[in-house]
Amino acid sequence: MNVHAAGHSMVIRSATEEDLDRVLEIDQLSFPNPCTPHFLKSSLKDIFFVIEQKEIMGYLVACICDLGIRAEILRIAVHPDHRGKGVAKELLEASLRIFSKDDIEEVELYVNSANRSAEKLYEKFGFKITKNFTFLDDLDFHIFHEMKLKLLEVKEMENQLWEKNCPENVDHAIQ
Repeated sequence: MNVHAAGHSMVIRSATEEDLDRVLEIDQLSFPNPCTPHFLKSSLKDIFFVIEQKEIMGYLVACICDLGIRAEILRIAVHPDHRGKGVAKELLEASLRIFSKDDIEEVELYVNSANRSAEKLYEKFGFKITKNFTFLDDLDFHIFHEMKLKLLEVKEMENQLWEKNCPENVDHAIQ
């Protein structure tokens, strides 16, 4: 799968084993508890995208759960040099398009409450906080939010907007 990000020269594609060193580097720069190489390698069989221009700028790992009803975004990260450029937004959009095409009903993810920029991005896509989790790690308390997006509700809203804004008697065929 290769997708050109809208209005950019970025390409989103499925990750390969050759990408893992760069993905691991991005992960180590992005999280206090980075993934193991084994986790990343085993994730290649799941939904695992990288986004690149001249180099890999970020990645997203997700899986389908509950017999294809629910998807979980396990990890999304962008190299510090490429943050604030819409890279995470492009990765999220690509994954949500795939989930929607596959008739996934709900998408969930977990975000550190200290990461307000990520939380705001997810909220822009319609994710809502459904639970809070607190845990102790290295004598520090961390609060994580579980966030969920009901994809069926989003599809229904899009259909309603389409029907409202496009009269039935208009020919929508491309000439």
